[in-house]
Amino acid sequence: MMNPLNNIAVLFCCWLAWQGTATADDVAYRKAMAQSVRAAADHVLPSVVRVEVIGTSGEVKGEVEQDAPTSGLIVSDSGEILVSSIVMRRPSATILVVLPDGSRSAATLVAQDHHRDLVLLKIKTDAKLQPVDLSAPTDTPIGATTIAVGRYGSKQSPMVSTGILSAKGRLDGIAIQTDARVTPAMYGGPLIDLYGNVLGVLIPAVAEGGAEDATSWYDSGIAFAIPSDVIAKKLQRLRDGKDIKKGIIGIVAASKDTNDTDTSIAAVRTRSAAELAGVRAGDVVLSVQGTPVTRYQQIRQVLGSYDAEETITLKVKRGDQELDIDVVLTDSIPPLQPQRLGVAISENRLDDDNYRLIIDAIIPGTAADGLLKPGDQITKFDGQDVDSLSSLRRKFISADPDRKVKLEFSRDSNLETREIDLSDVAGAAIESLPANWQVDDKEWETSEIKLPDSANVAAYVAPPVAEGEALTKDLGLMVLLLEPGKEKPIDAVKSWQPSAKALGVVVCAIASEDASRWQPKELEVVANFASAMLKKAPIDSNAVAVTSMGAVTGTKASAADSMALAVAFSQSERFFGVAVAAESRPPAVRLRQNEPSTSLQIFMPTSTKDELPTWSAAVEQAGYPIILGGNAKDKDVLRWVRLLQTL
Repeated sequence: MMNPLNNIAVLFCCWLAWQGTATADDVAYRKAMAQSVRAAADHVLPSVVRVEVIGTSGEVKGEVEQDAPTSGLIVSDSGEILVSSIVMRRPSATILVVLPDGSRSAATLVAQDHHRDLVLLKIKTDAKLQPVDLSAPTDTPIGATTIAVGRYGSKQSPMVSTGILSAKGRLDGIAIQTDARVTPAMYGGPLIDLYGNVLGVLIPAVAEGGAEDATSWYDSGIAFAIPSDVIAKKLQRLRDGKDIKKGIIGIVAASKDTNDTDTSIAAVRTRSAAELAGVRAGDVVLSVQGTPVTRYQQIRQVLGSYDAEETITLKVKRGDQELDIDVVLTDSIPPLQPQRLGVAISENRLDDDNYRLIIDAIIPGTAADGLLKPGDQITKFDGQDVDSLSSLRRKFISADPDRKVKLEFSRDSNLETREIDLSDVAGAAIESLPANWQVDDKEWETSEIKLPDSANVAAYVAPPVAEGEALTKDLGLMVLLLEPGKEKPIDAVKSWQPSAKALGVVVCAIASEDASRWQPKELEVVANFASAMLKKAPIDSNAVAVTSMGAVTGTKASAADSMALAVAFSQSERFFGVAVAAESRPPAVRLRQNEPSTSLQIFMPTSTKDELPTWSAAVEQAGYPIILGGNAKDKDVLRWVRLLQTL
């Protein structure tokens, strides 16, 4: 390994060589920029503090641990310190604020802004404090120079990283983005411009689905900060000791793709702010708080900046009317309890915007059995027209479990209407497939698969598909994560081959890049393998699950189980099911509420809820249905995967 002093020497020599070729203007510019950055940082450094978090270990009773220090910002001369949510990651015995003069003061919690990952602390000190001015007007353009500032180490060493302002309105409208390289020690510190104006406060965050942990993108050139003008508006509420939470409305998009030019509402969540205000399924949103919208992502973007208890106005089109509806946002709604009818449905295209929804198969023993038949066309759900399978799926997932639904369908050119009691998706696993689901008699093939930018080894078993062959896409896909260093993917898929063919589920087994562990960077790799398999076989995109061998009774939990959970929660747009051992350790991932657009099922080989792990309670409270697989064999897991596509 090269001596660090040699590295410095090499860099110095390179710098001398550059000095010999650089123009005088280049040198003058760089010197001026360095001086400006230093001056701007010096302007705010008297307001930047170091924060030490000392907590009680959960491993050994009474043992005290100290987390890595982070930064904070003085926002008043009375001892108020603004920090990031990283200091609240676990119950702490003490939070110490180290002032620029090196003195330490114990801090007390005043309030949290859960929506923006900010925390207000208060200290008592005789030291003279220099607060920042958060109300100074800034209209910094995209591309302007930004400077991230923090403190680290016992000597309160300044940390400075420069970049540009990359974007505004990120994280659904709450944050600005910079490409400055930010470490966890800088979270809670200010992001400033070249004049020393505070643009925002740095927070631990990643884009939705980007990683399993909010700190995973540190030092990556992608960092987020809450704008200072927003903080200034929210600060008094925090000072009053009132926590702030994200405002939730409770509408369900009709389109699966939030960037489609479609703002129609498929369903309104039960006991949500939208339902209380009178918003209805079938309404088309025209504007939110005066901002015109044509895509659901725009609705999310505008709503994202509002907090619970704030009132927003929706302009909707209902039939031939345009209505203004005032909605008081809430901080929560009852969790999803996804409901099942017991049918497999296909879309027959009528035109670019409309489809006929035809029942292909009936699951024995469900509400549909004996009531509906293959060939029936679903036309209305609770009086609302249904013109896409994705919209109908969201209606079932968000249906009220305490009341019947009115289903209209066409059979032999006759319209019929029935009130139906749906059943919970959660509970005992279904033990049979529809009788008319047939699998091709062709011998399924095994093969290895590689991705261009991945070192992971993988293999799959799937039916052969001739070029140009048109097949109904109703197979399932099980992505099987292997215990690090224990099994070769090609051997794994061969052992699953007979059951995979019998039940119509393609199996893709993936080995970890490192033979000793799975790594966070592989979360997206696993999703990419799933996407690649969707192009190789006639798979229904909703019948895609990530699993481990722990899902089969008698197999011990391993690191693959935790990785499967992390993949499922972070890559929710690709996976709709995850199957793991009941003894699995939950990953260090922020648990979001289950969403109708990306509803996820969790399968475990247990017979009763009493056998579930303690962390399953939080999962259920977040609206994720847990499937009890009983004494699960490989066929039971595969059957559940295939049925993910059904409603």
